[in-house]
Amino acid sequence: MKTIEYEIRDGALAWIKNPVSGVISYVVDVRGKSFAFTLGGRGELDPAASALSAEEIARTRAACPFCPGNETMAPAEILRVTPAEFPQWQGGGELSGAAPWVMRVFNNLFPRIPAELTGGRNESYIVVEDPRHFSSPHPHAAGDLMCTGALGEVHFLRLLETDVALMRRAMENRAVRSIVIRKNQGRESGASQPHLHQQLIGAPAALPALIAEAAAERRAPGLWEELLELVERLGLLIERRDGVVSFASPIGAFPRSYDVMMPQFRGTLAELEPERLRLFARAMCRILKVLGPLPLDYEIHQGEDLPLHAHINSRLYPYSAVAGTLNLPSALVQNVAALRRALQRHEEF
Repeated sequence: MKTIEYEIRDGALAWIKNPVSGVISYVVDVRGKSFAFTLGGRGELDPAASALSAEEIARTRAACPFCPGNETMAPAEILRVTPAEFPQWQGGGELSGAAPWVMRVFNNLFPRIPAELTGGRNESYIVVEDPRHFSSPHPHAAGDLMCTGALGEVHFLRLLETDVALMRRAMENRAVRSIVIRKNQGRESGASQPHLHQQLIGAPAALPALIAEAAAERRAPGLWEELLELVERLGLLIERRDGVVSFASPIGAFPRSYDVMMPQFRGTLAELEPERLRLFARAMCRILKVLGPLPLDYEIHQGEDLPLHAHINSRLYPYSAVAGTLNLPSALVQNVAALRRALQRHEEF
């Protein structure tokens, strides 16, 4: 008996209902729709534009609280990863200004959850992923920023290892019951700082998104297995290797949403063996690498007896949910095929 409600017509998906949120996605042809107004600001990344001057670059870095040399502009440091601790790092030199660190962690100045609810300790953290602010030594605009997908799989694994160390610190606080790892990249995703960074949030109870996912599975045991079977049937599977599955999600929060899942593992990143953490990091990074500098967000959901998974949402097209509905592009399968071809060119480790 199927528990996910959907309809297939003429061999293609017509609509599908998200079993967690109840949102219905309708598959429509939007290839002729213009996004010139909503995406007008992205013209600032025109490669033909003249590069920023040295003075403009210096002013930008001087005002950024996440850039090397500005450590006192951020809250007190909790931990850092140095170049000596991470000899594989490829980011030294002109772009980073010979930074004394590769990653830094400190409390979020604006905690997502009030400290009063987590035993008087601020359990909202910022992880600065890399000291580089711009994507090249000669950026063409203020928006020509370093992005997570450009870090590489080794670096991204080290980032998740840093998250694990931070998770263990947060879980020493008995008031913390749930942790989510969150990233916003680009202004369209709501990022408040341009310098690439990540958030880790500890909460006093299971976070609502996790509660909703766990409740959906209780209502429909085998939900995730059914979703994976449907994804494969629809041609939306991206990769399945080494116990990790990635796919374009037909029930994502945005029309171009991608999930990375370990279907057989129900636990947290901190409970993964090192090799399995590497495999999960690889699958996530491979999608982020193809998306590159596009605006996006991701969340890693863990705990509540859920399979470990990450939701990655591309924000290139600013669709919005209307009255509990969302539009999926009719070219979704073709988009996935193009993504698979791109991944074949990005084998790293």
